[in-house]
Amino acid sequence: MSFSPSPLTDVSKTDRNLWQAIVAEAVAHLTYTAYAQQARDEGHPEIAEVFEEVARAETSHGLSYLKISGAIESTSVNLENVIAGETREYTRTYPRMINDAFADERQDAIDAFTRAMEQEKDHQIAFSDALSQLQIHSANGARAAVVHSALAPGADQTDPLATVSGEAPALPLDLETYIDAALALDKEPFHVANLGRLREVVFGAQDGIISTVALTTSVAIAVGSTGTVLVAGLAAAAAGTISMGAGAYLGSRAEEDVRQSAIARQISDLEERPAEELAELVILFQREGKTYDEAVHLANEISSNDTLWLNTLLEKKLGISPDFGGNPLKDAAVMCVSFGSAAILPIIPYLFLAVSSATIGLSVGLSLAGLFALGLAKGRLVRKSPILQGLEILGIGAASAAIGYGLGELLPRVLGF
Repeated sequence: MSFSPSPLTDVSKTDRNLWQAIVAEAVAHLTYTAYAQQARDEGHPEIAEVFEEVARAETSHGLSYLKISGAIESTSVNLENVIAGETREYTRTYPRMINDAFADERQDAIDAFTRAMEQEKDHQIAFSDALSQLQIHSANGARAAVVHSALAPGADQTDPLATVSGEAPALPLDLETYIDAALALDKEPFHVANLGRLREVVFGAQDGIISTVALTTSVAIAVGSTGTVLVAGLAAAAAGTISMGAGAYLGSRAEEDVRQSAIARQISDLEERPAEELAELVILFQREGKTYDEAVHLANEISSNDTLWLNTLLEKKLGISPDFGGNPLKDAAVMCVSFGSAAILPIIPYLFLAVSSATIGLSVGLSLAGLFALGLAKGRLVRKSPILQGLEILGIGAASAAIGYGLGELLPRVLGF
C-alpha cells in the first residue's frame, strides 16, 4: 500500500524530500532482504547477515522519516488509512497491473500479481476486523463511563445517551455483518461496471449475427456458390470485428479523456476558487432537502478533507465516479470477441454443406437460436423477463434474415444477373 500527500495540499520541498526518502528506504529494505535470501540460497550465510543488517538500518531510517512526515496518526486513523489502501490495491491497482501483464504476455507477472491481490483482500479483512473491534471497544467504554457518571450520587438519572425519541443509539453492527457489508460495498461498483459493459457484449454479438446472416443469406440466394458465401461471410466478419473493436476503443477513449479532463478542471477550481466551490457544495446539499445550516455544517466537515471534498463535488456536481473510469482496451477487446464469435454462427453451416435451401435454413435457424440465447442471458443479467428479452432480439434477427433473403431474390433481377 502507498501513501502520498493530498493533491490539493501545498507540499513543501522538505515534505516532498521526506516522501522520496521513505520510498527509497522501503525499496532498499526489500532489495537487501531479497539479496540476503539469495545469498543464503547460494550458501553464503555470512554475506546474507550483512545484507539483513543493512536492511534493518534502512527500515529504521524509513520509520524515523515517517514519524517526521506526520503520516503516523492514531490507531483508528491508521486503520482507516490502511483499509482504504488495501481496498484500492485489490480493486483497482492489481486488476490494472494484471491486465497490463496479460497484454505483455507475462504469465509470471500475472501469477504474482494475482497471488498478491488475493492477499490484499485478506489484509483488508484483517484490518477491518481490527477497526471494528476497536470501535466496539471504544463505544462500550464510552457508554460505561457515561452511565457510571449518570448513576453517581446526585447525578441526573436521565440516560445521557438517550436520543430525542427516548431510544439509546445503537452500537456498531456485529463484526461479521460489518465485514460482509464492506466487501459487498467494494464489489458493487465493479458489478455495475461489468453490467455497463453488457452494452458492448449485446451490441457486438447482435450486430455480428444479424449483419452476417443478412449478408450470407442474400449472397447464397443470389449466387448459390458455397465458396463465394464463405469468402463474403468471413470477410464481413473480419472487417466488422476490426471496425467494431476500433470504434469501441475510440469511443471509450474519448469518454475517458473527457472524464479525466473534468477531474483535472475540478481540481484546478478547488485550488483557485475554494470559497466558490464550498458555496456550490452547500447549494447541492440544500437541493437534496437539507436546511441551510445543515448544508453549511456538512459542507464544512467534508471540505476539511481535500480528497473527500474533490470526490463529493465530482459525484454530486458532475456525476463522475472518481475511482472507476473506463478501460478502452478492455471495451475494445469485449467488442471484438463478442462480434467475432457471434459472426461465425451464420457461416458454420456453409463450412460443411453446399448451398441449398436446407443450408440457408440451417444458417438462419442457428443465428436465430444464438440471438434468442443472447436475449435470455441479457434478461437474467438485468433482471427482466428472459423470454421477452430473447423474443425481442429474435424478432430483430428474423426481420434481418428476411430482408437479406428478399435482397438476394430481388437484386439479381434488378441488376439483370
